[in-house]
This record gives sequence, structure tokens and C-alpha cells, in this order.
Amino acid sequence: MNLTLKDRLGLGHAIVQAPMAGGPTTAELVSAVSSAGALGSFGFAYSTPEQIHTQCQSMQQIDSSCLWNANFFVFPTTSALQENDLNSARKSLQPLCQRVGVDAESLNASASLPVLSQQLEAALEYQPRLVSFHLGIPSTDILDTVRSTNAAIALSATSVTEALQCQRAGADFIVAQGIEAGGHRGIFDPANQDDKLTTTELVRQLSAQCSVPIIAAGGIMNGSDIVAAQRAGADAVQMGSAFLTVDEAGTSAVYRSAIKQLDNRDTIITHGFSGRPARGIQNLFTDTTEQASVLAFPHQNALTASLRKAAAENNDYELLSLWAGSAYHKARHCSAGQLIEQLQSEITQALNA
Repeated sequence: MNLTLKDRLGLGHAIVQAPMAGGPTTAELVSAVSSAGALGSFGFAYSTPEQIHTQCQSMQQIDSSCLWNANFFVFPTTSALQENDLNSARKSLQPLCQRVGVDAESLNASASLPVLSQQLEAALEYQPRLVSFHLGIPSTDILDTVRSTNAAIALSATSVTEALQCQRAGADFIVAQGIEAGGHRGIFDPANQDDKLTTTELVRQLSAQCSVPIIAAGGIMNGSDIVAAQRAGADAVQMGSAFLTVDEAGTSAVYRSAIKQLDNRDTIITHGFSGRPARGIQNLFTDTTEQASVLAFPHQNALTASLRKAAAENNDYELLSLWAGSAYHKARHCSAGQLIEQLQSEITQALNA
């Protein structure tokens, strides 16, 4: 019999703070979430082993008994760039570059990807209780290395087909990523058809056809959402946007400002920032690149890096990748501990309604 996430990891709450790479996830956030009885997560997608060591050491200095999740991207094999494609992609970004004083011709699309085995080796020194993977399934050697430490394994899926592959690979938990979720869409191959199932529908389908516990992810912002996911068949939930604006998050000031000021804007799935589908708040960048020439992931991510950096330095949220789920406007401004306490109160109210 498969243990629930709470029982397997010894948690007080069946809540996972989503791994958010690129700044929002900090040692303070992971530690605060853990202290409140939920599971904090580091998003190590692009992190070097040295950066992983630094973050984990900071976490352990705050709380040496912290329960936490280490999350990694499963990057595809990259193909050589064609000069014509690069020139077209640069040209499409030219008006945005002019806005922040960047030379479009200087944009570099050479992607230097981290080595997953080296990232994993660094993280496992600090004994994560869960190790999760996004964008695909890593090699058997990688999964065996995780199992040798007794850490649980979570793999993300956007469809029944992907989930069954995760189950066959030996996942202890499957993260069911609904279409409402912010950040990068976990579909294994973006070239394949995406059924774009809602979180509720995906959880229903996976809980009916998979034997391992399901972690619901996407559009979950309050206690009522958590109860709805559980009633659909989820064992636990993963929440990202709900934690973007808590005190301990490393979300930048311009990012926080955008969440607050642009709460009347919809989110949109865009390929423009990285070359892979990802959900964020609609802005000038997403509008400009909607029909533009875009390089394959992760070359497009490398191409737009200096442009996004300049936008951040100029406090220009119109050119930033404002990853957020469809219900981001419900994000609260409080500490992580207060948020989890409020969520638990709302769960109780929803169950008694």
C-alpha cells in the first residue's frame, strides 16, 4: 500500500510549497514552510552545484531539521542553432530591446545547461525528504541514486499517458499539473498535443487510473480549493502562486508590484521567454512575441536572459517573465506560517460547510 505524502514524509499538512526557480524560493521560505508543518521546496532548475550548496547551507543554518523537497528540470538534448532562426528571433525582440537599451544583435542564445547528476549529488548531501522532477522523467540511474537515500520521488504529469509512464518509472507520487498552473508546463514533449486538462479533471483521471498518490497542482489558492482537489482524488496539493507574495519569498519588488497592480490582467501561456509553454501574467513581452519567431527551449531562454535582466534593473514588469497561475490575484501578503494557518482554517470551514 502506498503511503500518503503526510505519512511518508511526516508532515503536519498535505501541502507542498511549489519549487519556484529564479528567485522566489529562498532558504527562509523553505524553512518557514517546513516549520509550519508543510513541505518547502527548492527549485534547482538552472542552479549550479555551488549555488545548491549555498542555499542548502543557509536552510540548515536556519533549521537543521528542515523537511524539504529538491526539484530539478529534465532538460532535453539540445540541437544546433541555425543562423537564420537566430536572426529571426533576435529581430522579433528588437522593439523590446530598444525599450530598455539592449542591442538585439548582442543577444546570445548559447545555452549552458547544468548536469543533472552533479546537481543531484550536491542536493543529496543535505538529505531532502522528497526529490521531484519536472518536464520529463530522468534516467534510471538518476532515480536509483535518489532511491538509495530513501528519499521519495515525485514526477510531474499533464495527462494520463504521462502519469502512467511516471508510475512505471517507479514514482512514489505524481504531481498532476493542471492547465491553471503558473510557470513551465510539464508536458514531456511540447510538440505533442496538449489536452490542457484542468487540475480537477486531471486529478480525477489520474486517481482513477494510477495506483500511486496524486499531488494536485494548478490554481489552488485557498482552503476551498484544497478540499475540492482532495474530493477529486488528490492526496496532497502543491501551491506556487499562493506563496509568491509571502514575507519570506525572494520575489523581487517589481514582481510583487506587478502581482498587485496587474491583478485585473489575465494569465497567458507563452513560448516567448524560454521556448517552452509557460503560464504568466500577460504583458507587453507576451503580446509582442505571441506570433513571433521563437527558438527551441532552452535556447530561447538564453536569448532573452539579458533582456529580462535589463527589464528587472529598470523595474519594467512589461518585459519580465511574471510566472503565475490563473488565480494569482488571490495571493495574500503575510508570512508563510500565517498563510498555512489560514489555509488550515479554511479547510476546516470548507469541510464543515
